[in-house]
Amino acid sequence: MENKEMLQHILRYIDENIREELSVSILAEEAGYSPFHFSRIFTKTAGMPAMSYVTRRRLQYARYDLSQGKKAVDAAVEYGFETHAGFTKAFKRCFGYPPSFCFLRAGITPPCEKDQEYFLSGEEKGEKKMNPHIYEFTPFSVIGYPQRQRKSNVKRTADIPAYWDSLKMDSAALLTKLHDTFTASKHFEISMCYDIDTENGEFTYLLGRGIDNPADYEKMEPDMTRVDIQGGLYAVFSTPPAEDYLVAIQDTWHEILTDWLPGSEFEFDDTRYDFEYYDHRDHGWYFGGKVQMDICIPIRLKEK
Repeated sequence: MENKEMLQHILRYIDENIREELSVSILAEEAGYSPFHFSRIFTKTAGMPAMSYVTRRRLQYARYDLSQGKKAVDAAVEYGFETHAGFTKAFKRCFGYPPSFCFLRAGITPPCEKDQEYFLSGEEKGEKKMNPHIYEFTPFSVIGYPQRQRKSNVKRTADIPAYWDSLKMDSAALLTKLHDTFTASKHFEISMCYDIDTENGEFTYLLGRGIDNPADYEKMEPDMTRVDIQGGLYAVFSTPPAEDYLVAIQDTWHEILTDWLPGSEFEFDDTRYDFEYYDHRDHGWYFGGKVQMDICIPIRLKEK
């Protein structure tokens, strides 16, 4: 069996047995080589040791399962990790964000079959297709109207625009009220999810007005909530101008999670909030009726 054919066969075998016990000896026997010869060929051809690839592939399958609602502790057991902590550490090292980040963010597509050309392509080498603006935010606040939700109603953050009616929010009226009330701050709105409980599927969704002038704080009303954004380093991803917000946001989130963060020198900083940022571009005045917004991800350099 030629090396390329062998690699394609083994990659397919790994996928078919991803939840089973796998080792260099098992893979070498399937390939028809000695463990030493198999390891040498696999590493030389694939660019990484066989078991490193197996771990990475298991994490890719686990990431998809997490995006579909599986709990991290169950995914850890299913994919052969000895502890939940070990699974979380490996997951974050591989993708640049913790397993909990999959709970509400854009859906992850199922892992596709890998042939050699795809395995050796830019995705696996960590080449970034996106070019976000790396920006140092100054601290600001968000004041708005919170609503406690369950994931059964809202599948992911990127779905929020399509679910405004089901959230029982008159978003236009609420945003008008916020802008009429907080007149000292510049024009921008924030959409964000926080207080996420992955055990029962609950989270808080906040539709709010960005507040960057302290004079506005005293105007806050009893039915409103204030969340303080610490500021710091963010990766800011602008969606392409589009008529359909939902598709543009979902596609951007998907690229962030599957391409940019895994291949970046940065990782998601889970001590701070991520949020969606809307300004005048949201009104369609600049793109012939199309709209644009920003997804803002708090980041820090990955640990070596």
